[in-house]
Amino acid sequence: MATLLRLLKYVRPSAMLAVVTLALMFIATLIDLLAPWVLRKVFDDGISKNDMHMVLLLVLALLGLQVGKSLGNFVQGYTQELIGQNVVFTLRKQMYAHLQRLPFKYYDKAQTGQLMSRMTGDIEAVKNFVGFGGMMLVAGMATFVGTLIFMCSMQWQVTLLSLSPIPVLLLVMWMFSNKVGPAWGRIREQMGRLTTTLQENISGIRVVKAFASEGKEKSKFAGRNEQNFETNMHRARLEANAFPLMGFLGGLTFLIMIWVGAVYVANDKMSLGTFMAFQWYTWGIIWPLNMLGWQINIFQQALKAAPRVFEVIDTKVDIESPEDGGIDTANIRGVVKFQNVTFAFDKKDDEQPEDASKKEAAAASELELTQQETSAVLHNIQLDIKQGEVVAVLGATGSGKSSLIALLSRFYDVSDGSVQIDGIDVRDYELEGLRRSIGIVPQETFLFSASIRDNIAFGRPDATQEQIENAAKKAQIHEFIVNMPYGYDTLIGERGVGLSGGQRQRVALARAILMDPPILVLDEATASVDTATESAIHEGLLEVMKGRTTFIIAQRLSSIRRADRIIVLDNGRIVQQGTHRELNEQDGFFRRLLERQEMASASGH
Repeated sequence: MATLLRLLKYVRPSAMLAVVTLALMFIATLIDLLAPWVLRKVFDDGISKNDMHMVLLLVLALLGLQVGKSLGNFVQGYTQELIGQNVVFTLRKQMYAHLQRLPFKYYDKAQTGQLMSRMTGDIEAVKNFVGFGGMMLVAGMATFVGTLIFMCSMQWQVTLLSLSPIPVLLLVMWMFSNKVGPAWGRIREQMGRLTTTLQENISGIRVVKAFASEGKEKSKFAGRNEQNFETNMHRARLEANAFPLMGFLGGLTFLIMIWVGAVYVANDKMSLGTFMAFQWYTWGIIWPLNMLGWQINIFQQALKAAPRVFEVIDTKVDIESPEDGGIDTANIRGVVKFQNVTFAFDKKDDEQPEDASKKEAAAASELELTQQETSAVLHNIQLDIKQGEVVAVLGATGSGKSSLIALLSRFYDVSDGSVQIDGIDVRDYELEGLRRSIGIVPQETFLFSASIRDNIAFGRPDATQEQIENAAKKAQIHEFIVNMPYGYDTLIGERGVGLSGGQRQRVALARAILMDPPILVLDEATASVDTATESAIHEGLLEVMKGRTTFIIAQRLSSIRRADRIIVLDNGRIVQQGTHRELNEQDGFFRRLLERQEMASASGH
């Protein structure tokens, strides 16, 4: 009931349309109820009295009623669809906007396929009920009640005898509703899993082919597809068992009416006109009851789909701007301080995603959860970074390098301590402005299915062509772009598939440079380019980094030679820091890494 009431709130903006639609429905219902009454008059007041003029008038009246009903149905059909589309539009808009606000930790767990399934199939199921099923349910109830009133006013004994199968029919419908609801819930979940499997395979098709795992992936998809097939067939068997029985009981109602009505006509207890009207009216009983089975189906689909949509919309956004809007970031200089920062994934972060099945959620052992609750990614980090300082961050995989930078942009919030920019806690800044003040070139480069120009100007869509080209030149990608068939207007395909890894990385670098942020983060920004290109990029970045606080996360020591300070992380702790020369003179991670890379360079690897 709570889900239904919440759905009705989305209909509220279309209240006038809903009133018009319901009014047209009731008018159409009234026409349906009047038509058999007019037919009764044709037989009893026209044919029986051989008054053909009366018959003609009544037939014209029937024609007028049908024309009026048809026009009403045309408008009603349009307004019904408009109401449904309005609800879909609002739900999709609200869900998409909320997805933009959800923090990184939600996407660390959420499955893309499940989100796509909810955004499309689940919302469509809601539309089918709001725009069609719900309205038709109201129309069916009005037709059923109105028909009973008209029939009882004509001959209540025949009416009651004709309706004798109805209690059994209602029992069948109640049993069907109780079974088909859970079935639709399983179908919605299975469809989400199937979509997830499909999305992952298409996104990772190059990996699949590289490891010759097509057969494995086909088997995996076949398994999901078979589960979806079996779940749908279970629902189909429920319908196959219920619908024919509903149809039989409805037809039985009609047959009883014919038999009882014929007996009453033969005994002069019912006129022939009333008997003919009863045949028409009986369909006003059978049609709503037969349609009720389909309406139950639509209703149950919506009741199972809507909570999956609301689950996303209701997900708490715990990283956002302060309630008062936050401090303006226009004058950020770039003085950064990590004050006793500790960061850990708490139990809530590490639970299974909300859209995971109960079986999947139970798969994590208590031991794993306990370890995740207590494991800190960063421990008591203390750093003071001056404006314009270039700081390199080194460390083995999993040492906490990327987490350190993620806290700076508030992709996550600290568990303890504070991250400050210009002496102000980042949690006190306006969030969008904070992130626009930090230009990031991520390790995993993502480009959109658009032109190269659009990708570079993603953060500054109002940038001029000259500004875009200057950013591309500094990223050492301009010459490549102008030699492409359409230059900056060249479409690069989904996820930048038309470019090499190094080219994608340089486009991403140009995108960050164009933002002109006071703080720049280069997370393995030159990992996918050769050493010659890397050297050229660094030469171009020298001007970019002037007066700009810069963080360089890198594995190649050649990338950090110009750093003012090098921070070495190990298991979330700072174990070394200093200049390149200072660290080279110390025995530790940095010197061992330097020696390994020098040996690799000497051996030609």
